[in-house]
Amino acid sequence: MLPPNLSKADLHLLHVFTAVVDARGFSAAQIELNVSPSTISRQISDLEIRLGMKLCQRGRSGFRVTEKGELVYRAAQRLFASIREFTETVDGSRGKLVGNLSIAVIDNWVFNTQSQFSSALRQFVQQAPDVTIELYSHAPDDMELAVQDGRVSLGIGVFHKHKAGLIYETIGFEKMGLYCAQGHPIFTVNDIAKHEELLKSCQYAKRAYLRERDVSPISRQLNSTALAHQIEGIAHLILTGRYVGYLPEQFANVWVRDGTLRTVAGGKFDQPSELKLVKKKGTDLNLVARTFENLVREHSNG
Repeated sequence: MLPPNLSKADLHLLHVFTAVVDARGFSAAQIELNVSPSTISRQISDLEIRLGMKLCQRGRSGFRVTEKGELVYRAAQRLFASIREFTETVDGSRGKLVGNLSIAVIDNWVFNTQSQFSSALRQFVQQAPDVTIELYSHAPDDMELAVQDGRVSLGIGVFHKHKAGLIYETIGFEKMGLYCAQGHPIFTVNDIAKHEELLKSCQYAKRAYLRERDVSPISRQLNSTALAHQIEGIAHLILTGRYVGYLPEQFANVWVRDGTLRTVAGGKFDQPSELKLVKKKGTDLNLVARTFENLVREHSNG
């Protein structure tokens, strides 16, 4: 097993291992690590010897992390998060905005040009030019896990189910519209009054990251043979012309403007979606993260 005092070499091997797991294999990880797969394989073997356990299976059957490997991966993530937190706390004690900012936002939010995140980030990079920003785009469940693990300090997204150990704060709302695309039976029906009746025989693209029946009453009346884990996946399903589904209004407008999508029932089933800031309970954010958090609040109230 590893000695009580981790060496720089030990940390490097752990970094290689986490990169391989994130990339789901040696070949994909070589781009991130800038070394050959054979070198990565040797380094993983060295780490396995140091730990005295098998971390992953590799070979013709593909790459797979073992149960013990999963434990080491999670522990390594927490270790690196703690190191970052220590460095950033020390830097913050000097009153300097330096170090790293790790944040996550919901996927495809870039289309929302009026979002609190975009305006807050714009001001932050002006105030803190020496901070290295690590930005993730995640589905809600993945974002919550990243916050819990310490991989990111803050997340901004739509969370209909709150998880223990996290703090949620409402910062705004986003309009979600029910849409159909060219080729769908509703698309060419101009009499909006007929849409609701036609909906009863429609297929619905379900959002896997929330409880549809709780947040979208209309979904209880519809059949669903497809689901997606991110907004982009919902868009792909709707664009087949077979499904109706919910999309953020500003995201959908790209296709509405060119006549590919239209709202169903004239917007009768549109609904607001609550945007929330999430962070880990009991964790003191460093100066960099606190600064960004406050900017998000300021732009939410502005």
